[in-house]
Amino acid sequence: MKLPNNYGSIVKLPSARRKPFAVRITVGWTEQGKQKRKYLGYYATRKEAIAALAAYNEHPYDVDAKDTTFADLYEKWTKLTYTDRGESIPHTYAAAYKRFPNLHDMPFAEIRARHIQGEINACPLGYSTKKMMKTLCNKLFKLAIDCELVTTNYATNVTLPKHEQSRKHVPFSDDELAILWEHTDDFSACVALVLCYTGFRPTELLRVKKADVHLDMRIMFGGMKTEAGRNRAVPIAKKILPIIEEWMNSSGEYLVVDPRDEKPVLTYDRLRGRIWEPSKPLKLLPRPHLPHDGRHTCASRLDDADVNIKITQLILGHSSKDITRKVYTHKAYSQLVESIDRI
Repeated sequence: MKLPNNYGSIVKLPSARRKPFAVRITVGWTEQGKQKRKYLGYYATRKEAIAALAAYNEHPYDVDAKDTTFADLYEKWTKLTYTDRGESIPHTYAAAYKRFPNLHDMPFAEIRARHIQGEINACPLGYSTKKMMKTLCNKLFKLAIDCELVTTNYATNVTLPKHEQSRKHVPFSDDELAILWEHTDDFSACVALVLCYTGFRPTELLRVKKADVHLDMRIMFGGMKTEAGRNRAVPIAKKILPIIEEWMNSSGEYLVVDPRDEKPVLTYDRLRGRIWEPSKPLKLLPRPHLPHDGRHTCASRLDDADVNIKITQLILGHSSKDITRKVYTHKAYSQLVESIDRI
């Protein structure tokens, strides 16, 4: 079958190759009028080669870009989305990327739902981690489509396991909080108390900079992970104000600084390994707790204090279609502060 002019060509290569049918296209002409050709790929059968050539002609793409790997595209996405703006790559995305070791060197144009599904199924962690893995792939496919590397977002065909409500996070009890308050001379106890009275996710608190803390209004700005949670105003409860004031007097630009080496904590792993797990006050509690339990404590105590659900959503960064995000007034700040002081 003769192919149309300027459509490309299929060449059967000599010798016993596993994929002998090469697909090539014309990308230009030399000064002598000879064609400049590039190869799209190699295929086991002529039928597969014709299908690949037809797909290219229906949706032409940058041939040089076809070798862009999963790792290449991730680097490009993080650069465009975060580093070019002077922002740090969120830990959740960096962690999700590390969960795809078998795809890092794979050309992104060859990745299909089955490849992503296999990595997600093999991940030993829970629903939230797997959901973030799929979210990352969706974002990478969106960029790949914009760059004309692919035409289809195969990540949408990936299925997640049934979401079972996590029971590993338990709020601190009143008695446990009382023990922590008896040990405010200990840095780890102070970190736990601040998490309990702000509702910050652990990494959110670790990323707060002193420039975002306004002691005069008792408000600090921070947050990540979701659109509703990013850069939200979090009130400083009167109970933890002395702790925040002391932290503001430490060195460096970040609020949470390990007093032993005067370095910012910054990562969840550093918080857990160097501060939380070795904590003597936390070991005095009748049951073990995770750093994220502070957020659950704040949510529970706000509910017990009958704080308006919309205020609670603002403090915790939960999304709500009834709330205009990031539009704050002095009245709104005072409402947040008044609410947090009730717990």
